[in-house]
Amino acid sequence: MKKALLIGINYINDSDITLNGCIDDVINMRNMLIDAYDYDPSNILTLRDDEVHFTQQPTRDNIINHFKRLAAESDKLDELWVHYSGHGSQISDNKSLNADKMENILVPVDYKTKGFILDIELLAIVKTIKCKTILLFDSCHSGTMCDLPWAIEYKNPLNYTVTHINNVVISNPNIFMFSGCKDSQTSDDSYSSENQQYVGAFTDAFLHSLRKNRHNVAYKVLYRDICEYLAQNGFSQMPIFSSSVKEPNLIFTRANGLNVPVIMTKAPPVINASNAAVKKNMSFMLRSR
Repeated sequence: MKKALLIGINYINDSDITLNGCIDDVINMRNMLIDAYDYDPSNILTLRDDEVHFTQQPTRDNIINHFKRLAAESDKLDELWVHYSGHGSQISDNKSLNADKMENILVPVDYKTKGFILDIELLAIVKTIKCKTILLFDSCHSGTMCDLPWAIEYKNPLNYTVTHINNVVISNPNIFMFSGCKDSQTSDDSYSSENQQYVGAFTDAFLHSLRKNRHNVAYKVLYRDICEYLAQNGFSQMPIFSSSVKEPNLIFTRANGLNVPVIMTKAPPVINASNAAVKKNMSFMLRSR
């Protein structure tokens, strides 16, 4: 069984930090999971801030609790997919696992009253997951969002750097993460001429690259295609691929069994932890996440 948690936040009731493409990101991701990878629609939970019912809002508690619930069920799952499109930022934290002592954060829709979601909180959940898990974060400062120990960065088609980020031990060798940019970068809110809609630049590149490869592709080829697509379309952000192990083994395979050949072919300001500072920073970067 496969399950997914898809989170899209446009901040439609917070005009100072409103985004345009996050809800469409998760709609497009949901359609792809159903059409290409045989996800049952009833096993895909979508949290969006245009939903009326509170239980479907991307609040801090809803995001954390649903992620924890899926992690608790993971010993019965074959695959778990988690996607977040929304604002991300950084706060200073001496307890951070990152060398720069900056903690990456997600910004839930109720951040003004409930606060942020820290990457170390996400790591605590990730460490309990038993099944193959694919995490995507289309947000600013998301390079090491879950504090996974190994990261791969694309340099050119023949050159990838592998970095040991931290000494975190995760027993599950099948935890994989794609982030929209480095920790020091922003991820763009964009417009897809291909789909005629507002989207996240990274999510658009991810889905475009899967389609290019007919949804059958090894992670390194997919990652390369994502990076090249963004560069070709004028985006400076550099996605990062992270894993729980040094030598990950991840291949995307279309569910219907159709296996086609795969051809190998501005630094943002750091902000403090106050809500006011986060809001000011986001207002400054309206085009970014």
